[in-house]
Amino acid sequence: MPRLLIVYHSQTGGTEALATAASVGAAAIAQTETIVKRAADASAGDLLAADGLLLGTPENFGYMSGMLKDFFDRAYYACENKVTGRPYSVFVCAGNDGTGAMREVDRIVTGLRMRKVHPGVIARRVGGMAGSSRGHLDPADIAQAQELGGTLAAGLAYGIF
Repeated sequence: MPRLLIVYHSQTGGTEALATAASVGAAAIAQTETIVKRAADASAGDLLAADGLLLGTPENFGYMSGMLKDFFDRAYYACENKVTGRPYSVFVCAGNDGTGAMREVDRIVTGLRMRKVHPGVIARRVGGMAGSSRGHLDPADIAQAQELGGTLAAGLAYGIF
């Protein structure tokens, strides 16, 4: 059975809400096993055992979270040239535009030669000050994260990627 690994970091709960939604979407595809791990708890072994990867991060100062970067620091060399071609995508919980965090995650994963199969989801907080981790996530963004999880799981299950 194909395995989808969801790795995320959340400090204020926004990215965790997106990760939960993505895992609900993935769980709807019974032919795929979904593993959800916080970035601090994920390892190179988890990535090596996965057939696909979904990464979640808050936008911190226009960049990915330090904990997601730490996951990459711990896993990168053990996985280099061993996960080539595996599908991945990203979700970002943003106080600003989220594009910097998305770009930097993509840069690292591109170095692993994984293949981005979905443009990803950037969920912008609503109701807080610009750049703030306060405010709430739009239900449409939560729905997009759920669809993203389902899309990756289905793609793995049916051999699309």
